[in-house]
Amino acid sequence: MKKYLFILSLIFSVPSLAQDTDVLLNHVIYHYIDRVDIRGYADTLIHTDHKPYGRPQLQAVMGRVHTAQLSPVEQAWHRRIQLLVDDSLAVKNEAKGALRYFYTNGRDLVHVATPRLKLFVNPVLHTSLGLDQNTYPTASRPNLPLGINSRGVQVRGTLGQKIGFHTEVYDNITRFHQFIYDEYRSTLRLYGEGFIKTFGTENALDYFSSRAYLTYRPIKEMRIKFGKDRAFWGNGYQSLALSDYAADYLMLNIRTRVWKLEYVNHFTQMIDFLINRNDVEGTLPRKYGVFHQLSYKPNNQLSFGIFESIVYTPVLANGNRGIELQYFNPIIFYRAIEQYIGSPDNAMIGGTFKWNFLRHFQLYGQLVIDDYNFGVRDQGSNYWGNKVGWQLGAKYIDVWGIPTLDLQIEHNRVRPYTYQHFNIASNYTNYGQSLGHSAGANLLDFYTILQYHPLPLLHVYLSYGYRMQGLDQDGFNYGGDYQQPTGNRPRAEDFNYAIGDGLGLSVHNVYGKFTYQLWDLDAYLEVEARYHRANSQESLSILGGLRANIEARPIR
Repeated sequence: MKKYLFILSLIFSVPSLAQDTDVLLNHVIYHYIDRVDIRGYADTLIHTDHKPYGRPQLQAVMGRVHTAQLSPVEQAWHRRIQLLVDDSLAVKNEAKGALRYFYTNGRDLVHVATPRLKLFVNPVLHTSLGLDQNTYPTASRPNLPLGINSRGVQVRGTLGQKIGFHTEVYDNITRFHQFIYDEYRSTLRLYGEGFIKTFGTENALDYFSSRAYLTYRPIKEMRIKFGKDRAFWGNGYQSLALSDYAADYLMLNIRTRVWKLEYVNHFTQMIDFLINRNDVEGTLPRKYGVFHQLSYKPNNQLSFGIFESIVYTPVLANGNRGIELQYFNPIIFYRAIEQYIGSPDNAMIGGTFKWNFLRHFQLYGQLVIDDYNFGVRDQGSNYWGNKVGWQLGAKYIDVWGIPTLDLQIEHNRVRPYTYQHFNIASNYTNYGQSLGHSAGANLLDFYTILQYHPLPLLHVYLSYGYRMQGLDQDGFNYGGDYQQPTGNRPRAEDFNYAIGDGLGLSVHNVYGKFTYQLWDLDAYLEVEARYHRANSQESLSILGGLRANIEARPIR
């Protein structure tokens, strides 16, 4: 016993970097860090293939920026981003506050700072009102009210400079666009969320959101995170490898940084969502995923990565195997294990690249291979089992020399049946929502995104997205729905399955948002407008309100 206690004391007495939590995904901070990375300031300190980013990681990057070379607007923007990221800076920041005890640092409702504890408490709030004018025949009326009413609390901080903690809970009553509400009624799934209840009689849903995790760094080179959250791998608007579209899940995430390499292990327990399941049937079945990626960033311009994943169910035709312990080997090739135990699981491999050049441009991409059979190339084209997706995109900052005006373009192609598996429980999903491309497979899309920060407090976001996709038709699986097994294909032959086969869907989405930050708070006044067209059905909407300390999830 003394020997074990001695070993534990060594582990927990290792000198460590100060710990804290991650920045919420889809925060404007990620856009700013992209700018910093393209300009070369991030060097090898941060690997942008893996999100979310940790606060100490970002503090180090922000400290490298030569603010004297920035325009006045950029300097003010940098200061505000730095204050949101750097808790040490926020603690030293003095503000008039409210009622002597609140917002005394100008950023947090309540904060406590001692040598052993840093604690930050903030309200979670999102309240907006709007209108959806649409031509959907399922709508109860052509002019539907839109609304968001989210209320809760966020608590995070550090303990002993080694443990980081984050928890947030909030309740939501939301009136959705008709095209989102229609998807929920047909699938009983809502992107990014779990258990849902209807509220009232029109386009309203009631749901509860929560996120909580701990972080710990046993040695300088390693960071461990355990809890309920999401991740995003890649540099694009979409991720074909691991996206943040699905609901939060239980994870054990281990990041190891050595030299110019970063190695990420991502072990997850997820939910196999069953539609119309009754509560008396017990809990929803579990499913598991294991992911790892090795990134190499030799300098501030180039980055390469290779990744692989396995998604599997603990229940097979020959019995319940439970968690597959062999997948917990953190450095082995997963495909080798998957074949060794009989190939019952859904394996995927792929790679990423990123190239920053001329301090204004970035070229990036992803390749995912769910399955590929080289042996059938001489028998025909477009073999159904060649399940592949790829992404190519570019970013251009300070367009035409205008500071803070940034452009991003992106193209994705995902072949039919990618993310699907012969065992539906092993499909690439959590809670019935995609872990890859948000729309599934059998598609191609294009995105153009323009962002501008003309004033220190004002952020303008404009985007246009187009998607062409083939949906299931006449009861047959055309490979677009990630919730279907790979069987029940429409043709007896195995070839001539091209992107877009099936019932054609053409989606146009034009979106604009004006965001105004309130003082030094992580709080914003927002006005957004959207034009959405799916084939002949149209929706034109406007929505405005207040958002504070809560993720602004895009409708991808």
